Amino acid sequence: MNILTKYNKVTGLALLFAFSLITFISCDEDLVYPDQSKLPPATYDTSNWTISDYSSQEDQGGEGDTGRAADIIDGNTSTFWHTCWSGCTPVPPHFITVDMKKENEVHGFFLVQRQSLSRNLESIEIQVSQDGSTWSSAGTFNLEKIAAQQELVLSEPNSFRYYKMIVNSVFDGSDNAALAELVPYIAYN
Repeated sequence: MNILTKYNKVTGLALLFAFSLITFISCDEDLVYPDQSKLPPATYDTSNWTISDYSSQEDQGGEGDTGRAADIIDGNTSTFWHTCWSGCTPVPPHFITVDMKKENEVHGFFLVQRQSLSRNLESIEIQVSQDGSTWSSAGTFNLEKIAAQQELVLSEPNSFRYYKMIVNSVFDGSDNAALAELVPYIAYN
């Protein structure tokens, strides 16, 4: 390597640094330092999460290829969890426990009711835990009977590994319940 090659590399780095500096010192600060209050909440990747416990699920074919507890974290609003009803009788209280495999900071949950609006949840409690044994309430939420996504905001951000959804009541008053999605999110504001 001769002195000219060294000079060109140093000059190139200096120019790269100068260009980067110009890029980061921008008149439009939203491009460089976004206003976090303008960012939407982001859900976590649920692909490696598991259901660690549940009270009941329809796994006898009554709902076809859906009805399992794991359907509430599959990212597909066309699938749903349903309490057992084919050859069994569901007994409240119904619950599903999700293991996120690691602690996450959570600001709230996005919930989607079963799209047919049958057996929709009216009221739920969400409990959280670090170890899956000791639980604390993150809140009780009254829901709407709508197919659109609903946002359940926690009173304060919380970090935990497990969350448990407990059904308090369903709109039709039956012992059966159904839910399409329940996934935590982190907010940036």
